[in-house]
Amino acid sequence: MPTVATEPPCRAALEAPGRNVANGPRRLAAWLLLLVAGLPGKAKAAGGPEDYLTWVKPLLQSRCYACHGSLKQKGGLRLDTVELMLRGGDSGAAVVRGKAEESPILERVSAGDPSERMPPEHEGEPLTPDQVATLRSWIRAGAPAPAAEKAEADPRDHWAFRPIVRPSVPRVRRAGWADNPIDAFVARRHEELGLEANPEASRAELLRRLSIDLIGLPPTPEEIAAFQGDRSPGWYERAADRLLGDPRHGERWARHWMDIWRYSDWWGLGDQLRNSQKHIWHWRDWIVESLNADRSYAEMVRLMLAADELRPDDLGALRATGYLARNYFLFNRNQWMDETVEHVGKGFLGLTLNCAKCHDHKYDPIAQVDYYRMRAIFEPYHVRVDVVPGEPDLGRDGIPRAYDGLLDAPTYRFLRGEENRPDKSAPVGPAIPAMLAFAPLKPVPIDLPATAWQPERRGWVADAHRGAALAKIAGAERGLAAARAKLAAAGQGPARVEIEREMRAADSLLAAARAERDGVDRRAEAMRADSAEARRRAALAEREQAAARARADLAEAELRLHPAAAGEKDAALKAVASAKEALGKAEKAARDPGEAYTRLVGAQWVPTRFSDSNKDDPTVAFPARSTGRRTALAGWITDRRNPLTARVAANHIWARHFGTPLVATVFDFGRKGSPPSHPELLDWLAAELVESGWSMKHLHRLIVGSATYRLSSSASSASAEDAAVAKDPDNAQLWRRTPTRLESQVVRDSILALAGTLDPAMGGPPVPTADQAASTRRSLYFFHSNNERNPFLTTFDEALVKECYRREQSIVPQQALALTNSRLVLDASRPIASRLGARLAAIGGPTDDRAFVRLAFVTLLGAEPTEAEEAAMVRSLGEWARLPDAGQGGDAGAGARADLVWVLLNHNDFVTLR
Repeated sequence: MPTVATEPPCRAALEAPGRNVANGPRRLAAWLLLLVAGLPGKAKAAGGPEDYLTWVKPLLQSRCYACHGSLKQKGGLRLDTVELMLRGGDSGAAVVRGKAEESPILERVSAGDPSERMPPEHEGEPLTPDQVATLRSWIRAGAPAPAAEKAEADPRDHWAFRPIVRPSVPRVRRAGWADNPIDAFVARRHEELGLEANPEASRAELLRRLSIDLIGLPPTPEEIAAFQGDRSPGWYERAADRLLGDPRHGERWARHWMDIWRYSDWWGLGDQLRNSQKHIWHWRDWIVESLNADRSYAEMVRLMLAADELRPDDLGALRATGYLARNYFLFNRNQWMDETVEHVGKGFLGLTLNCAKCHDHKYDPIAQVDYYRMRAIFEPYHVRVDVVPGEPDLGRDGIPRAYDGLLDAPTYRFLRGEENRPDKSAPVGPAIPAMLAFAPLKPVPIDLPATAWQPERRGWVADAHRGAALAKIAGAERGLAAARAKLAAAGQGPARVEIEREMRAADSLLAAARAERDGVDRRAEAMRADSAEARRRAALAEREQAAARARADLAEAELRLHPAAAGEKDAALKAVASAKEALGKAEKAARDPGEAYTRLVGAQWVPTRFSDSNKDDPTVAFPARSTGRRTALAGWITDRRNPLTARVAANHIWARHFGTPLVATVFDFGRKGSPPSHPELLDWLAAELVESGWSMKHLHRLIVGSATYRLSSSASSASAEDAAVAKDPDNAQLWRRTPTRLESQVVRDSILALAGTLDPAMGGPPVPTADQAASTRRSLYFFHSNNERNPFLTTFDEALVKECYRREQSIVPQQALALTNSRLVLDASRPIASRLGARLAAIGGPTDDRAFVRLAFVTLLGAEPTEAEEAAMVRSLGEWARLPDAGQGGDAGAGARADLVWVLLNHNDFVTLR
């Protein structure tokens, strides 16, 4: 590629997206304090209130508050203020000022006997000698404390655990910022802090922002022109509604939720299925379809957790339980259960329930037993794969789904979380954490329809098996016809004998296929009638099918015998003898078939190897009843009284529109997490989500319609920018649009879309890893697992399948190299340039280099070029066209324009959403 003649000015280099640094200094300081307090190191000479806050209090908070803070007060003792330490508990004061050796707290943390030492053995490691020395130094100095030190707040009063109450929309002075409630909440902060918000972004920027946000693809030149030329009222709203109604909206937002819900294709060792499920793509397609249909968020959660109980015979709905089928793990049931509890907590509730596996949660009011109560809800479930219409072979297709297979499986609390130390003296029943028990969990067992636990009774199952048999008949008939034609052409020559053998083999294959069809019909009839006579007919048909198959095997063995080479004759003779023996047994069974027959396969349990890694466990049957535990949990999670669910969902939706969430710790709304930057706005959004019937499209429409969303990413003037940066350098108060890096899928898909080569086909099995380099399908449809991740997508921070509640936004050299050298970009440059040229010709205006530069900038970067950029690009096009090799592969001017496109694809703004 040629060098640009004059380097274009770098567009807002300091605005390049990187890792979120909101509240950076404060959070970094807090992290460092905890790090220093928690790691061995040199003892600190704690001699004043500042030292207490710096060294002592973080130490006590991280190691002692779980048992002696606001969560609980063992022995009546609290240690979250110095006053409470001096007051003490049931055994008296914990600290005696100036007298370290007389202070019980020091005695207990330095005790040599593990039964006496604090924290207790089951709560973690003892304090290090340096930590004990720091504590001793502070007590000897008189246990100084800051004035009016406040105790920890009641955990039940934590903002995330309070009921969601829709706050009143504030009144603001700024004109036009009270129409959308979102803007009113944001503008009030601006007025309080004296911040002046940016003006609205340009129309080109707005359409690119909307298009990429809502469908994951850049707008076409035609869409940009129509958007810029629409001067009638409601122009912006019409564009938003068009994109929300576009089927590609479901594809775009499915990928967001698939990150959070840990979508993954199967992976293992080689071809061994160890994690997730084959055909899990059915769950992905259900997510896309649900989002396009604006299925309520609550209904999606309910179906993902319990569609097998709520809609047991609806294959379309059963796809949703791929959420649980994905958690499958071949070897270790405990890992399977642990991940299920952890990510149900993080994904739907914003709670780190996993922190309570080994001991009571150190920050939130979640007891260790609460963790196992949550596990008990999921203890019975297993995974099976159901036959889909038209395909009886579960190896080729099927619906992976959850079901309750072990109804009486007990749940035990593990001592210190160790799997080999279950407390079998007290099985744990299903329940939710006590502090969130606004309504008790009351599972009601569910009697399932017969077709759910006897899936072979479903009408389409017999049809699928019969269809497969008919396909075999058709194939066998073609083979027999070919053999007959070959025989007719052979005349009476020596080859006739061999061809006659071929015809007999083809005839036997046809007979076997017909017998298979008859067997399917008879077995289907027996399942419907369930009479002795029907069972006998089914058994006879199955035995006759086996005999027909044995005759076909014998015919094929004899066919292979005659042309066998001398060294292979013995093996061929043994094969014939074995086939004759098998035929004899099959014919004998057909003479006395009895009533037992093999039912058609309607579903298969997915094997586990919990007991022995070398063989499958005993099959887990399909019970006629389900426990109803997951239905009860789903109802509790989506109950409008649940204070967490709507807040967590609204925060995720906001984050993916603005790049920065309202609550930075998106999976931890507990007391260790970050407080919301705009708590009233978050609660208003959560309440609005619930009141709208949990409509996500309603929330999208509100957000993208706000003035806050439409702000420019650059300040209107240098002085305004300087003033805002000084007051709010991290843009926590949303006075401007924060530029964000495009996700990996959007980068790749945008290049293909601009080149006109993106395949619009939706749904279906994933594109295998080996085929991805040549594929033009959306990146959403690439096979994606822990073991197999597309290299280009991974370079741009592809989602991890084990946990990805928020994408990374790294800036590394490999990204620039990928855009510079990848086949994807190099192959797309010329088609993009050609399409841009065709657009110029179609609109009938100027088609010179200057017009091309302007159209290329707007189309690829979403902004008009500056005068300097335009001049540099035009000059470069002229110089490139005159290079010695410019004409290679076609017109020199076309080649130069392709080079310009390549340059713009490597521009920072191409991978940045402003």
